[in-house]
Amino acid sequence: MNVAVIGLGAGRGHLRGYSESQDARVLAIADIDERRLASNAEQFHIPQVYKDYKEMLKVPEIEAVSVCLPNDLHASVSIDVLNAGKHVLVEKPMARSAAEAEAMVAAAAVNRKTVAVSMNYRWAFGLEPHYLKHLITQGTLGSIYYVKTISLRRYTFPRGYTTWFSVKARSGGGGLIDMGPHMLDLAMWLAGDFSPIQVSGVTRTAIMTDTDVDDLASGLIRMKGGATILMESTWATFTRSAMSVTVFGTQGGAILDLNAPQGQRLTLFSEDGSARFETTPMDIRLSEQPDASVQEHFVRSIRAGRQPENAGECGLAVMRVIDAIYQSSATGRDVVIEGE
Repeated sequence: MNVAVIGLGAGRGHLRGYSESQDARVLAIADIDERRLASNAEQFHIPQVYKDYKEMLKVPEIEAVSVCLPNDLHASVSIDVLNAGKHVLVEKPMARSAAEAEAMVAAAAVNRKTVAVSMNYRWAFGLEPHYLKHLITQGTLGSIYYVKTISLRRYTFPRGYTTWFSVKARSGGGGLIDMGPHMLDLAMWLAGDFSPIQVSGVTRTAIMTDTDVDDLASGLIRMKGGATILMESTWATFTRSAMSVTVFGTQGGAILDLNAPQGQRLTLFSEDGSARFETTPMDIRLSEQPDASVQEHFVRSIRAGRQPENAGECGLAVMRVIDAIYQSSATGRDVVIEGE
């Protein structure tokens, strides 16, 4: 499949993902920075470069495009790509709000194209996440009733450092909208439920007081299927950095520590009668190997004529939760997500 990438900051990761897949060929890149265009074209052997992405969209051979721009451009540029008759893989967060995400999903439906979101943690941490999902799917852990995620950073930016990330009008927020999509996607995927119904949340700007974005977010999310998700995310805090997902099932549990080395990330908890076990699977084998990257999964899904597992509807569910956490924090009330 002939693909293109718009934006060569986060877009470099997309270029690597596509270049390592035999199912994709990067035909073109677009960026307003000529130096980035030249260096990436040389490194990844890309034949076509554009400063204006709209000119690139006129190339009929391009079938799919990664949109890797600042958050305030995700919706408008993705809709331009879809209206040009091409599939979209957009960087997370899907947009700055659920309303923008809804417009993207609607544009994909009208144009009969796919929009997917690069919430890539399912693929970026080796086999452990997929093995845990496999155990959950086959019922080894019983019914999943609670999932806890944490994404804690000691700091993200030095005080006084200016970037679009720390300007709410452009980013949509701070720690919540930055790390929240990754962790919420993992939690919903493992729970097998992308239908949030009620949210209670708190956000604060406690330490990064030279910005207007949150450096702390905490949310409690009730899912339609009965599970509850607890999410904590920080951009700055006086604690150790940590990133993990804990799964509570009626017959077993698991901790997926994303900061641990590969092969040591997954711990399983089980029992047999009065004996309790804690194990770390070392030699993980799956009957079906997961795709090597979110880019490979995106391309292979489209070629097979099926929706990617990270389709826009999943990104929209995540954005509804993020909107609700911000709203709940502002009002001090729980938020019911309509239509779920």
